[in-house]
Amino acid sequence: MKLKKAQIIGIKIYEHEGSLPELFDEWRSLSINTAFVSASIDSNNEFRRLAKQYDIATFIILPIFYNPDELQNRPDLFAITDDGKNASEEWVSFICPTRQDYRQQRIEYISNLIKELEPDGISLDFIRYFVYWEKIYPDRILSSLPNTCFDVHCLEKFQKDTKIKIPENLKTTIGIATWIKENHLQQWTDWKCEIITSMVREIVEEAKRIKPDILVNVHAVPWRKNDFDGAIKIIAGQDFQAIAKYADFLSPMCYHFMLKRKPAWISSVVEDIYDQTNGNILPSIQVKEAYLEEKLATEIFRQALKESLKSPSKGVVLWSWGALEKDSEKKSEIRSLTR
Repeated sequence: MKLKKAQIIGIKIYEHEGSLPELFDEWRSLSINTAFVSASIDSNNEFRRLAKQYDIATFIILPIFYNPDELQNRPDLFAITDDGKNASEEWVSFICPTRQDYRQQRIEYISNLIKELEPDGISLDFIRYFVYWEKIYPDRILSSLPNTCFDVHCLEKFQKDTKIKIPENLKTTIGIATWIKENHLQQWTDWKCEIITSMVREIVEEAKRIKPDILVNVHAVPWRKNDFDGAIKIIAGQDFQAIAKYADFLSPMCYHFMLKRKPAWISSVVEDIYDQTNGNILPSIQVKEAYLEEKLATEIFRQALKESLKSPSKGVVLWSWGALEKDSEKKSEIRSLTR
């Protein structure tokens, strides 16, 4: 399908225990026309029926290289940082993106979901390399960010794909990572980006084989091209220009308040990614404070919402219903700005 909506007003929702008809009635009052949902919610027959009845498009949120349950069962899948440690910080833990068996397993999981639930779209999350970007503030520098993945599978594939030979006298992860970054950072970065882009491509090809009109959204780390000296490619491995060839939407997670940014930063991220891709950019914004103790005031939220809707944005995705559900003031702002 192709969304016929002039402006997407989306909501992320991961779980819901209340009345579904009341939920959809309220979404209608908020002009919400697109839901980005967990697989568990979309597995609910009544939810899917009501979504069709209310003409609300559904995208299933699909985490790719973030899979703590799989890592619990198979810790050998951990991505490895440039200091030789497992790619993990607080709740964020990452699987090595070159592990072919895991990649195929994830594609099969997505394939089965599409066959079973027939969603309007899929929304690919954590399709990148490890970085806990939610706590990366403007004062950080590139060298302070973890670079991955330096496990044996990645190093072997990097050498095979690029024909670059790592010196045999380098035996430690730190030594190998330092040599690569000092001598072949561009080749390493290009190679990482292709690993991520290829996963997007493989998922999209399989998804469209099953459902040719399915839409694809990709969650993007909210870094502009030159932020942290090009960290969006060097660290996250997200090449927006390349990914945009396969995705209908790129959705930067512009959670300005927790990242210690001003609301105007949101529209600058949208503009920057649009300039790189000429694609459909759909920013996601936070509706409640997260990670930091300071409260996200209604007026600041209003400013953020206005910035998110500025051209060339295709709309906004609100993160999340659980944070918005009981906030009548912010709901009023949504109603006034999205009519």
